[in-house]
Amino acid sequence: MTYVDMDMQGYAKTGLVFYLFAIFCAKWAQDSGRSAWTWFFLGLFFAPITGLFLLSKHSDDRAKAAGG
Repeated sequence: MTYVDMDMQGYAKTGLVFYLFAIFCAKWAQDSGRSAWTWFFLGLFFAPITGLFLLSKHSDDRAKAAGG
């Protein structure tokens, strides 16, 4: 196995993780009344930042629902 083959396997694993994270973001956004497609693509291309932002939006929604 060459270095290029090992490098491609790493990219494939990273791509799979980003894809699964994008699905998670889309599902979470859909459950909270947001656009699933928008959050899917944001999660796909900006995974760590989108995750933190979605957590922040979710906590804001919970605070508003609790009346605070």
